[in-house]
Amino acid sequence: MSSEPYLFCPKCGTSLPEPDGGGVTCTCGRRWYRNPAPTAGCVITRDGKALITQRGSDPEKGRYDIPGGFIEIGETPVEAIKRELMEELNVEVEVTDDDYLQAVPHRYGDDGTWTLAIGFKARLVLGELKAADDVAAFRWVSNDELDDLDFAWEHDRELVRKVLADG
Repeated sequence: MSSEPYLFCPKCGTSLPEPDGGGVTCTCGRRWYRNPAPTAGCVITRDGKALITQRGSDPEKGRYDIPGGFIEIGETPVEAIKRELMEELNVEVEVTDDDYLQAVPHRYGDDGTWTLAIGFKARLVLGELKAADDVAAFRWVSNDELDDLDFAWEHDRELVRKVLADG
């Protein structure tokens, strides 16, 4: 996964110039684009609190975010959330396209890789929460606690705040 520009054309191997805006055209005629990698995450609420996760790996290890992850090839954001929540927290969630709330471009880690974080609200359906995969821990937090927590990305804090405010 990288949003860094290609140095050589993946089609013909020719050296490529610096991109103009978002893409670059090779002498073979193929145009290559520099796009962010999409991610999908969600906020789940219970009894006036939101579920957040503590990152178990870099980038941003030890800091808080919302459950979710990178969208795999051929997956929709909703499918990615369902898969990621099962992998990370051992739970099944209900989420639909109607639960979409935001899309925020941001850098993922110090290397400057660009991602597009797509945020949803979701509901727990089945399973007992258990931290797994790249989640070190999880916790339920109230709106009053949000400003004191070390979030990896500010847009996650704001999504949690929005979902909690909407009830």
